[in-house]
Amino acid sequence: MMVRAGVSRWTMAHFGLALAALLLAQLLLLLGVADLQAGVFAPATLIAVHLVTIGWLSLLMLGALYQFAPVITNTRLHSQQLPLVAMVAIVAGLGAMLLGFLALGGAAALALAWLPLGGALVLIGFALGAANLWITLWRARPLPMAAVFVVWSLGFLLLTGLIGLGFALHFALPRTPAFLGRLTAAGLGLHLAAGLGGWFTLTVMGVSYRLLTMFMLAPDEPRRTTRAALVLTVGGLVLLIGVETVRVFAGASALAGLALAAGLVTLGVACYLYDIVRFFRTRARRHLELNSITAGVALALFALAVVGGLLAAALGVLDHIAVAVVYLLVFGGLTGLGLSQLYKIVPFLTWLEKFGARLGKGPVLRVQDLVDERRARPWFALYFGAVVLASGCLVLGLEAWLRAAVGLQLVATLLIGGELWRSRHPDPNLQLKPLRMPGAPGVAGALDRSPAAPRSTS
Repeated sequence: MMVRAGVSRWTMAHFGLALAALLLAQLLLLLGVADLQAGVFAPATLIAVHLVTIGWLSLLMLGALYQFAPVITNTRLHSQQLPLVAMVAIVAGLGAMLLGFLALGGAAALALAWLPLGGALVLIGFALGAANLWITLWRARPLPMAAVFVVWSLGFLLLTGLIGLGFALHFALPRTPAFLGRLTAAGLGLHLAAGLGGWFTLTVMGVSYRLLTMFMLAPDEPRRTTRAALVLTVGGLVLLIGVETVRVFAGASALAGLALAAGLVTLGVACYLYDIVRFFRTRARRHLELNSITAGVALALFALAVVGGLLAAALGVLDHIAVAVVYLLVFGGLTGLGLSQLYKIVPFLTWLEKFGARLGKGPVLRVQDLVDERRARPWFALYFGAVVLASGCLVLGLEAWLRAAVGLQLVATLLIGGELWRSRHPDPNLQLKPLRMPGAPGVAGALDRSPAAPRSTS
């Protein structure tokens, strides 16, 4: 990993706010304030959904990209001030949106005007973040394959925010234009395709292509399957959004187009998962660290959700289990992967801040000295087990058991958050150790788990 990019100034703030939003969303689900089986447009459900999608996943991914994009391009982030402005806009906008959802639920003292105001602020924050990252990547052309995924994902991020703002205007305006009425009535699939498929999935694909190869010391040269994953997934999503747009605004039936688009996306995701399996099989680091193991579990649940959704659609029962599939995808796949990589990224950035400048000048800690995998392993097992249990309860309609599973999930998230806090605030009495550097910046040596572990010179 290159040291030139340094540590993004506001990445940790993004991570902290994101975790707070995740915990709050899970608390609302535990208390029954948000009921996933009450309908997508139930106001309390909308609060929990947007806490997860905007507050947790979007802030997490933007914070990670501010660090990730400069690293893979060996350059510096275009602006260290824009992330703060974007973060403030997103958080303020999310807060306003939550007030708007409360107004939808009948809180008479609140005005529906909060919804478009919040949506506009969130979109502004997204646009500032995307512009900052796009300029950073533009200056580093030609781009590595992982960065191309990110370029596309940022476009889908803006589209997602724009569609959401359309929904907000429909609820707030006294006289809604016809096109906004059609968008709100039939545009949920469009919103999900852009957000869940384009923004979240493409970002995860691009980031994991780089991080997993780095942390496992696996060959990272793009292969035909890597290019196929990019072309098929992006092409399928563009087609899907185009077909959905025609269906929403022209009322035309487009089952063939939807099937073709879904098939392309599925093939793209399959190529991506094939590459991930290859990374695990060809890695030089034989002893996998906890973040790599849990990333494997998260991606397995991601694949299970995709396959389960496709089978349900083929059998005509997708409507009955759609919530469970999305829950497994969001909390098992995307959130599980996010937590797993935070377990490595947070101590690594902490190590860079505290010891990066001391490399070659004396003893320092290794990144693995900042974590205790034996202590953290049960918390990740509890988290993934709780997510699978909750998804099963959603399929079977077991409300009481669902609450219990969400409670276990919340406890596990709190405990994982505690491990992140400990890695961020290491024990000052930890013994410093000299690192033997193989002729390159000592970041690689610091990543090693033990003296016998392979060393990265990338």
